Amino acid sequence: MKAPFGLLLALYDKAIIDVENEQIELGFEANIGPALERVLARASDDTREHCRASAEIAKTTEIDEVRVVGTGYGRARLPFPREQIRSEILCHGLGAHAMFPETRTVLDIGGQDTKAIQVDDAGIVTSFQMNDRCAAGCGRYLGYIADEMNLGLHELGPLALTAQRKVRISSTCTVFAGAELRERLALGERREDILGGLHRAIVLRAMSLLARSGGVADEFTFTGGVANNGAAVKALRDLVAENYGDGTLNISPDSIYTGALGAALFALRDTENVTDPMEVAA
Repeated sequence: MKAPFGLLLALYDKAIIDVENEQIELGFEANIGPALERVLARASDDTREHCRASAEIAKTTEIDEVRVVGTGYGRARLPFPREQIRSEILCHGLGAHAMFPETRTVLDIGGQDTKAIQVDDAGIVTSFQMNDRCAAGCGRYLGYIADEMNLGLHELGPLALTAQRKVRISSTCTVFAGAELRERLALGERREDILGGLHRAIVLRAMSLLARSGGVADEFTFTGGVANNGAAVKALRDLVAENYGDGTLNISPDSIYTGALGAALFALRDTENVTDPMEVAA
């Protein structure tokens, strides 16, 4: 199968997610066709044919639901029993441990929050800190900055890496970001330097959470969408080295799925006749 995982995941999402304010049939079989056409509208003919073949197999494959675990911001609204709900913190801790078994510290910078997590040798959370008041310094903040600068979100990191000087950004508040950004530009600051300062400010905020959670242990794993931003990774490496010395920083190409992996492992752990979910996952 040559189709990328991300594309297939988007296809599955479009096939099952309810449309707001509409009553629709949510059966996978009924919705996979229209979803396929929407997702693959701009794809190559080869990719489209591979996905069509996979969709046909998925439609005819019977899946036995053994266990379900819900996590994320909407977990409280899921129609699952209480014992089948897990927090994002627990899921990111276990998921990071599954990816990198020697992990003891996990930093997750996602779209809406930042979590600093300490785990033991089994991936169980021992302490954590998170910014639960607003989305300052998270992916949404970077999205706002990209909009203000008329850039794509994917362009921020590479541009910030070309910064020539350090610009000190006083606030990572999304509400005030636009005003400070415009002021910096009006003063003649280069976009690259401003973005370099913004990424450093985001990571400095995360470093504060890490310190309060127990510091940075070796090995250290960075998860969440912002882990795909090269400038954020560089700032994190530099600041961790400055404050804690050299160590191993793990970043998986699939970092955005760390929480989902942890939830799946919790579900696996809860099923019968499974004593070591890490063995099965491997």
